[in-house]
Amino acid sequence: MRILLADDDTKIHVIVRMWLEKKGHRVESVNNGKDALTALRKISFDILISDVNMPLLNGVDLVKEALTLEPGPKLIIILTSRCDNEQLKNHFASPKVHLHNKPFSPAALTELIETLSRNYQQDPQTARASSP
Repeated sequence: MRILLADDDTKIHVIVRMWLEKKGHRVESVNNGKDALTALRKISFDILISDVNMPLLNGVDLVKEALTLEPGPKLIIILTSRCDNEQLKNHFASPKVHLHNKPFSPAALTELIETLSRNYQQDPQTARASSP
């Protein structure tokens, strides 16, 4: 899968890229939401992984924009350490959007991506992390 990682923490870039490339994914990474939106408009990505708190354009606004793109990413994972996850869940009612808490283990994120990808291939309208 082609994955865009948007996070202002370069350590996250290195770790996540290493884990996902081991699984055969192609990963591009950017440091802010503005660069992520530019990349999404130029290239078709299967998955967007975005931090919430980033410079120039925050992750919430980035995801709102990504959901309007045609074609946009098939799946979106929002990395969040915020305590208002319920508000974020309610804000993004799209089955494309999934929250993943920080801090996280790279193995858990990789497993989430693998599960979502499998479920998306089975039913793109209702892909979820848990099996139906």
